[in-house]
Amino acid sequence: MKKNSVRVWVGCGIFCIAAVLLSVWYAVTFNDSRLVVLMDFESYAFTPRDLPMIVSILLACVYVLALFIRLFISIGKKQRDPAASNTTRRLNPKLGLLGLLGFLGFAGFWTYSITGDVSPFVFLLFFGFFGFFYEGKMSGTFMDERFRENAVRAQLTSYKITFKITLIVLIILCRGKLFGSMEYTLMAVIIVLSLTLALGIFLQEYLLYRYDHDDHMEEGEA
Repeated sequence: MKKNSVRVWVGCGIFCIAAVLLSVWYAVTFNDSRLVVLMDFESYAFTPRDLPMIVSILLACVYVLALFIRLFISIGKKQRDPAASNTTRRLNPKLGLLGLLGFLGFAGFWTYSITGDVSPFVFLLFFGFFGFFYEGKMSGTFMDERFRENAVRAQLTSYKITFKITLIVLIILCRGKLFGSMEYTLMAVIIVLSLTLALGIFLQEYLLYRYDHDDHMEEGEA
């Protein structure tokens, strides 16, 4: 992904976050917290003051959807391009800044305290996008036999770590209600699973970069 394209995507993400925060502040301050706190939507009547909140939420949803589509298209092009089959895909390391979107997941504590909604915790999964930084540093690397072995090694190691974390957490949480509440238990499961998946995505790229870097260091010393 080109540098200008990365700047556009990161800039749009920052704009969407800022728009949501500003619209929430506006709704709480000037619009009786409409669309922020739990409402009875069966009797909901639109007013012009609801526009900032509606528009900002729609923009954020469109951005997340467009981002996933863009990433899938990028992966598809890589797989269909036979000329690049022996090299890693070209990626700007600055794309790792998309991992900052993971901080949106902490909004779940706020939404839970107001409406009981825990779905924003899923955004913690975006922390895995920090792995794009290490993938970008290996852009265009020739995938020889040693590199492919390191890729498999990194993948298996990340799978083992995430599996162990998931297993330990599930064993602990299945022993009973967390703090005597099933809601807290559900919240903990969503948070841990999202963070664990993010860790798995990040570790695959980080470990591959570390293994490949260590091999080059050993060759240089030899």
